[in-house]
Amino acid sequence: AVPPPAAAVPPPAAPPAPAEVPTPAAPPAPAAVPAEAAASPEWMNPTPEAAPAAPVARVAPPAAAPASEKIRFDEYAKVDFGGHDRTETHGGVHMFAVEHPDGSKTVTLTQTDLLPEGGSLEWHWACVMEGSDTWCLPPDGAVLPGGTNDSGDGKASRTPFGGDGKIVMEFPRGVGDDVARLVGILVRNNSDWLHANVGDLTIPLMTPNSNGILKALSSGENKKNQEHGTNLYNRFCRINDKLSESQQAGPQGAAAIFATLRLSAVRQLAWYAGGNYQGKDMAHMQKVICERMARASATAEDGMSRQLYRAALGTLPRGGGNGDDIRLGILQLMRDNGIKEGHRPGIEDPFIAQWHQKLHSNTTVDDIYICEAYIEFLRGEAPGAWDDFWNHLWDNHQLDKDDLANMKAGWRTEGIHGPAEHLPHMIDPMLHFLWILKITHGGGNMDSAMDFARGKMDGDVEGEIHDLLANRDEGWAINKIVELRERMSGSWRYGDVTERDVVLLDIAMEKFYRQKIEGLDLTGWDYDARLGQLEMSIRNVLVGQDFDRLISAYEFFRKANGDSGLTRWTPEWAKVMDAALESVSLAMEYHMDDLCQLVQHPADVIGEQADCDQAYIMNFGEEVVRGHSMFAVSRMLSESRPGVREAAGRSPWDVAALGSPQLASYAGEVTVTELADIQGGDYSAAPVVILSARLGGLEDIPPGVTAVLTSAPVDLLSHIAIRARQTGVLLAAMPDPAGWEALVARAGQGVKIEVVGEEIKVSESELGPAAASSAAGAPAAAPKLTLTPKADTADWVVTPDKYAEGVVGGKSSSLAKLGVSPALASFGRVPASSALPFNAFEKALAADSATAAKVTAAAAAIATADAAGDANARRAALDTMRSTIAYELKMPDDLVTPLTTAAAAYGNTCAPADIYQAVKKVWASKWNERAFLSRKACGVEEDSLHMATLLMEVVPAENAFVLHTANPLTGDTNEVFGEVCVGLGEALVGNEPGSALSFTAAKTAGAAPAVRSLPSKPIAHHAPYTTMIVRSDSNGEDLEGFAGAGLYDSVTVVPTEERLVNYADEPLVWDEPKRTALISRLAQLAVAIEAEMGVPQDIEGCIVGDDIYVLQSRNQVL
Repeated sequence: AVPPPAAAVPPPAAPPAPAEVPTPAAPPAPAAVPAEAAASPEWMNPTPEAAPAAPVARVAPPAAAPASEKIRFDEYAKVDFGGHDRTETHGGVHMFAVEHPDGSKTVTLTQTDLLPEGGSLEWHWACVMEGSDTWCLPPDGAVLPGGTNDSGDGKASRTPFGGDGKIVMEFPRGVGDDVARLVGILVRNNSDWLHANVGDLTIPLMTPNSNGILKALSSGENKKNQEHGTNLYNRFCRINDKLSESQQAGPQGAAAIFATLRLSAVRQLAWYAGGNYQGKDMAHMQKVICERMARASATAEDGMSRQLYRAALGTLPRGGGNGDDIRLGILQLMRDNGIKEGHRPGIEDPFIAQWHQKLHSNTTVDDIYICEAYIEFLRGEAPGAWDDFWNHLWDNHQLDKDDLANMKAGWRTEGIHGPAEHLPHMIDPMLHFLWILKITHGGGNMDSAMDFARGKMDGDVEGEIHDLLANRDEGWAINKIVELRERMSGSWRYGDVTERDVVLLDIAMEKFYRQKIEGLDLTGWDYDARLGQLEMSIRNVLVGQDFDRLISAYEFFRKANGDSGLTRWTPEWAKVMDAALESVSLAMEYHMDDLCQLVQHPADVIGEQADCDQAYIMNFGEEVVRGHSMFAVSRMLSESRPGVREAAGRSPWDVAALGSPQLASYAGEVTVTELADIQGGDYSAAPVVILSARLGGLEDIPPGVTAVLTSAPVDLLSHIAIRARQTGVLLAAMPDPAGWEALVARAGQGVKIEVVGEEIKVSESELGPAAASSAAGAPAAAPKLTLTPKADTADWVVTPDKYAEGVVGGKSSSLAKLGVSPALASFGRVPASSALPFNAFEKALAADSATAAKVTAAAAAIATADAAGDANARRAALDTMRSTIAYELKMPDDLVTPLTTAAAAYGNTCAPADIYQAVKKVWASKWNERAFLSRKACGVEEDSLHMATLLMEVVPAENAFVLHTANPLTGDTNEVFGEVCVGLGEALVGNEPGSALSFTAAKTAGAAPAVRSLPSKPIAHHAPYTTMIVRSDSNGEDLEGFAGAGLYDSVTVVPTEERLVNYADEPLVWDEPKRTALISRLAQLAVAIEAEMGVPQDIEGCIVGDDIYVLQSRNQVL
């Protein structure tokens, strides 16, 4: 067993943030708040004066950025040509394309060392139009160099390089806007076709479409379109042709490249179909794509693309060497040892003769494995030793007799069957030949990778790696790997050259580290030691600086695990560490879920084209995740969190996937069974919540299962966790025996499931199964809700003094009341507001008869589908209704002036048309599926639900909060429950992953608040500048016996920005006095509002500096 690291692991230097994703700074302070807003009384000494609606600091929208040139493409392609009877040429061509501010484009090619003295050099080229792969002549109006001519086939052109070695082409604005790329090849002296290392010289004029790249790669694998199929060499050529385009297309392009090579590496794609090729061609092509893939893994613009190119590189042999040495080497070996070759007499050896033909026709990395197995056979004892050959192949590389029999390409090869003659004197010659094979096909393990990387990195690092390899089983070696990877990263991450052998060595070391972590026996390790090893595992993943969220989370964790200023294992430190671990966990989930989704789509497409094993393709993305070194982080997280959570006093619930908002209305009937026992089931007709005491991690989730609750630990990167997050199924563990028994006691009950802070609240649903059913009508037990009828008003927009029952909903009315409340003035403020009343939607619809007819038709389609019990048709009809209202309903002419007036009151930064678009989206949200089913379950007629829209200025929040004046978990009316997050409240009300600053506070005077959890939500929402929000305000929310919160949408006129939160410096985490003062003040605010309104309240608001703004208060449904 590896000895645990010392308890006090010295914090390593933070890895530098990647250029494209700097570690986020704290959001800039807002502009100064006017004096009348800043002069609010100190909260400890309230005065009972009413305050006017508070003005807020405003930020103007940014001025339009000046137009600038956009570099479309910039790449240098090497050209190596000649040998035998041709003049050797080593040079290249630089390809550069730029788009100018006026929309025109310039393409420049510059050759180096390719133009012979007294000779000619031309580019044989064509245009490829968007959505096509066909070559065609340039469009009329393109400005081409003199001497450009049609090559004679009506498709390609020939353009000579000038005396300065350049070709410059101009595409004026409007000319060639549909040209996707230019494609061509160099021709010297009208006879020598100079192939570049990148294949065809391809210059994109528009951002390449990843679907086009995937189409080209997948169609090459379609056996139906090929007479003889494809082989490994053809595949590498296609990858080489599309590699530059893939880098332009971003992560989706990189995913297409990776999926092709991964499916090839695991032999889901054919290696030996199609024609043959020469070993030197394979050696050259492998070297080219290895070098280019290594470069892409270091220089791609985004971290996920770099990861995908790196993973693709890990599937490749290094290439290089002289491929002819393979062909000539086996011939020389046969002649030197008297083995028959063709008509030349000698020892009959079927294996050598068959392998010889393969080496001539289609050499691959398999030849290393065959050679190693043959050497094993030669070392064995001669009768029966041939079985040693097959055993070695299977035990080490899972190759069997059928695999070798199918290693054929071309008419002369019939695969490898054997047997071989036992000739022990060939061991030494064959060892030499093995080395020749490894030069071209090797580099996949640490030892061979180090052999090839020697001399290509710092000498001290190189020496220490040799020492590591010699002592790889020592306890200190595991963390030495990480240190050495960090130190050697500069030799491949920066500079003009990326040594493929160094990157291959780094990949091999990363894989070895993961294997060591998986094999660790942690018996006897204390939690400090486990946290130390977790820190090293994160550093191992971040060597390439490819994961922006994990970089931010690591800074938080490193501070918590190092010199945080807190005493380790106190409750305060444990809460900080728990938040840091959750940050790491959420970042890991985010990046790996993204990886899984990115690679699954191209695997599906390629798998269908190549007729791959669908059982393998189905789980392709999840297998990729499980093979990633992030899995080592997942293991150490699982081993570290229990002790920290216990010390922090956190809830025993451990949530791996949040599930759908629908669960808060009705989740399904609780069913106690092992998930493994219901594989293949279908519960779509009657949704269920599964209580499974055990989980293996590889189970699938049957349709209709809305939640899986277990008493067993759940690995966050297991198959079931990834699948749950992808399909919107709640997955959570309750390891506490008493808590688990309480869940089991609900067997057979129809429940709703609410995520409240860190807790999961399972309770009987007041709605019943009709909330999720497709049958018509409401069940007899459903609550019958009485809605306030609509009172028509002539005004398009009303102000708070006209907020009245029947005109607007409860949100508007409560804000109007709080806006003049002396009690609230002592603690906080209400921003100014106005509202479109209930009847505004009907008025807008009446002014647009064409859209009104479509709305009537959509309503009829919804009713018909629901009556027929057709959930899919109902869902489609609801989508049509929402789309019609949001994007087709015209703005009435007489609404323009009221919206202009409203915009002027809130900084004049929003256009009336944009405000109206947001209003329409809120109106349309009446017909979201969850709201429709909830109304149906409660017997609410569609035409009795009305939607007002509340217009408010978006406050530039530093923090947002939600307060419940009665604890929603316990029902205790003497205790306030609150949550606070960084930025706007979308992270809270949208139930985004992660914890908020969660607290409880007794309403008794002088009682100290209790912090339940510290914040870890990775994303904060901020308004880019002063804008407005349109909030839903229906007459069907928060009624007695029915909690309708969150059924309908609120929409900002200008979308908010998402920013990573830097918790390493966040005051909510590290400034305990400030945090305590804030939550004490919020608790007193909650008590004051409850006293004003007379019943428990659900309050939303935000904080700017010392000012508290109340944005909403409604009756809390207990």
